[in-house]
Amino acid sequence: QVCCSCCSRRKESQAVLFVFILQMAIRSLVLLCALLGAASFSCPSKLHAVYADMHDGDRKEITIVGNSLTIKPSGNNQTWVVNATIDTESCSAMVNFSVPGKPSPPPVPLQASLWWSISNMGYKSEFEFTDPSGTIAEKTAPLNRWVELKEPQHPEKTGCFKHLNTIYADMHDGDKKQITVDGASLAIRPSGNSQTWVVESQLDYETCTATIDFNVPGKPNPPPVNLKAALVYSWCATGKKTLIEFTDPSGTLAAKDFPLNTWVAIGKAELGIHV
Repeated sequence: QVCCSCCSRRKESQAVLFVFILQMAIRSLVLLCALLGAASFSCPSKLHAVYADMHDGDRKEITIVGNSLTIKPSGNNQTWVVNATIDTESCSAMVNFSVPGKPSPPPVPLQASLWWSISNMGYKSEFEFTDPSGTIAEKTAPLNRWVELKEPQHPEKTGCFKHLNTIYADMHDGDKKQITVDGASLAIRPSGNSQTWVVESQLDYETCTATIDFNVPGKPNPPPVNLKAALVYSWCATGKKTLIEFTDPSGTLAAKDFPLNTWVAIGKAELGIHV
């Protein structure tokens, strides 16, 4: 009987170990997919989710059925509807926001591209908007990001920067920031203007996040509380990039896991990965 009990516990331990190894293998595969990018991308035939609009500060509802995409407002009393057709090869659609009832639409149709993202906060979909006409900005410049709102997930173990030096487009402020990482030291500086402020912090390699205090000399309009900056790996049908997503752990500005802002890498990032 004692022997049977030992065998039973051994089998249970082996099962737990197998599940753990399988979970780690899946997470490693997803991270590899993120790093490899387009080769691992698939465009969904069905999707329905609500997104936080980084530029406008509100929410949008997106539905995909086949190659049809529908966008509606969410969380307010607006009733406008935008319909578009998805190119399933690029998983993108030309979106004309100039419809009845839509306040302040862009002056030209924008291209909405679906991206998948992974971070310590889990997996989610995002939409990035660009202007192929070059009217508003350079044709490939990210103008906005919509970030999927999901139920809190178990933190994911992802790779993290050990070296980084790149420029990010700030979706909320509309300007650019430079981020450098050297070991555990992280620094943020303005880019493309005459500002000279510097924010310094320490990177937590376990979560690949950092606590950011923007209240430094020379920084205009800093948030009233410290924010959490999380590394996000993101990939689409045509490429991959890194993002920085900001949340408020204190819950002062929004729910603790609500995305307040996203910075999108522009140009080629110089980075090294710590796994």
